[in-house]
Amino acid sequence: MTIKTKFATLVFGLTLAIVSGEANAAEPIVLFSDQSQIITMARAPGTVVVGNPSIADVTMQGKQVFLHGKTYGTTNITILDEAGEQLAMLEVTVQLGGHNNVALFKAGTLASYVCAPDCESSLHIGDEKDYFKTLASQIGSKIGIATGQKSGEATAPPPPPAQ
Repeated sequence: MTIKTKFATLVFGLTLAIVSGEANAAEPIVLFSDQSQIITMARAPGTVVVGNPSIADVTMQGKQVFLHGKTYGTTNITILDEAGEQLAMLEVTVQLGGHNNVALFKAGTLASYVCAPDCESSLHIGDEKDYFKTLASQIGSKIGIATGQKSGEATAPPPPPAQ
């Protein structure tokens, strides 16, 4: 059985358990960083609590919960309905994903690429500091240009005023 088949079986089984209301124990889910997955609940969620939102986060729409893999690690997600009854308890592991990711180790440094079929630089935790900083700056500049920022404008919103 391939990894994709095992993963699809796990997701299908999890979806059945959640829809049937049987997901009381922590259900394991594996997400890839920078990707998302949809889980459909039996009832509309009222409250969703994420153990560590720097690893994974969620958005909700109706009966759907969208899981977003942010960075590597494991966290838990508790989903309650509007009456406070538990709909699901999920154990979410986020890992580096994609068959096209390549890590290049050279002289004790790490640089990440995505190759499909040509290789392009990619940011990942653990990349060599200067490589990461340079690429992050270039990506920030590109996003700024795409969103219409003028040269020299901050790419992040200003901090809130002091209280």
